[in-house]
Amino acid sequence: MKIFDLVEKFAGYGFNKSHSAAYALVSYQTLWLKTHYPAEFMAAVMTADMDNTDKIVGLVEECRRMKLTILPPDVNAGLYRFNVNEKGEIVYGIGAIKGVGEAPIENIIKARQEGGYFRDLFDFCARVDTKKVNKRVIEKLIQSGALDRLGPHRAALMASLDDAIKSASQHHQAEAFGQADMFGVLTEAPEEVEHKYTKVPPWPDKVWLEGERETLGLYLTGHPINSYVKELKHYITWRLEDAHATKRDVVSTVAGLVIAARVMTTKRGTRIGILTLDDRSGRMEVMLFSDALEKYLDLIEKDRILVVSGQVSFDDFNGGLKMSAREVLDIAQAREKYLRGLAISVTDRQIDNKFFERFSEILEPHRRYGSSKPLLPA
Repeated sequence: MKIFDLVEKFAGYGFNKSHSAAYALVSYQTLWLKTHYPAEFMAAVMTADMDNTDKIVGLVEECRRMKLTILPPDVNAGLYRFNVNEKGEIVYGIGAIKGVGEAPIENIIKARQEGGYFRDLFDFCARVDTKKVNKRVIEKLIQSGALDRLGPHRAALMASLDDAIKSASQHHQAEAFGQADMFGVLTEAPEEVEHKYTKVPPWPDKVWLEGERETLGLYLTGHPINSYVKELKHYITWRLEDAHATKRDVVSTVAGLVIAARVMTTKRGTRIGILTLDDRSGRMEVMLFSDALEKYLDLIEKDRILVVSGQVSFDDFNGGLKMSAREVLDIAQAREKYLRGLAISVTDRQIDNKFFERFSEILEPHRRYGSSKPLLPA
């Protein structure tokens, strides 16, 4: 038993020579491909993990680190899988869009190969089989950015979708009766319809980013946390992508956007809060037990940006890392805790005879110590 226990322990990390040599060769080959064909290599890796959103998040961030450009899915340039265009840019795989199956994508690519690039949304709807590429599928394509080149912006595309489908239906009925469209009004948006939807205001950032997250499982063309990255680096121990390189069972501080939040009750009747943080570089599950849950319950909310301190450990269930939270702060509370100074920039045009007097009045309620004399220019 003693010998078996030693062998079993070694088997957790040890390989025989033939096994090690095979791994070394594969490692060399993949490193060579990543070095000399980085875009093609990363496109292939992402295709292999198309159904694993957590892995795609990390791979997209790796592409950004490698300074590779990732374009949104595109019905005029994309394929079912991730591919690389002539400029060396990675085009997101249309097959990675949630809610869009393989049959609709095959129909779209076939229509593109037979009739060339789609000119606009009306042309797209007229040329695809709307029984396979139905309204629900087209909505997913719009939200993911796959139809961005077919209209002014996603809000206008969504607003004109009903008219485009209606026109396509009329076009298909006419074709069934052998009637030709003399003026091409069904393959090009009628002027009155086009003019109507150019006035539709674009979606706010939150709406189109939420559409990307819903259809792709991640934020591709932006991230709500982007405007806080420079600030958050002063509060945290490391970004989530660096989690696997850190020591286990040590107290660390991370920050991210809450993309999922729930409170559950165990079989023993204990309540547990579970958050999923996303900082664009990766994701981590955060657990809040008893006292921590009671104290920070109001912060367990989706779409909040939180700074969390706690103990990091390995999650045997999903093979990743998890954190047991000890302190949870929203962005405003984090600023109060960590802020040590404030830089204020003014121009000579803003400074007049009363400037320093007004500035002193603004600062006075926040003064904790020191002289109460008015602020004077140096």
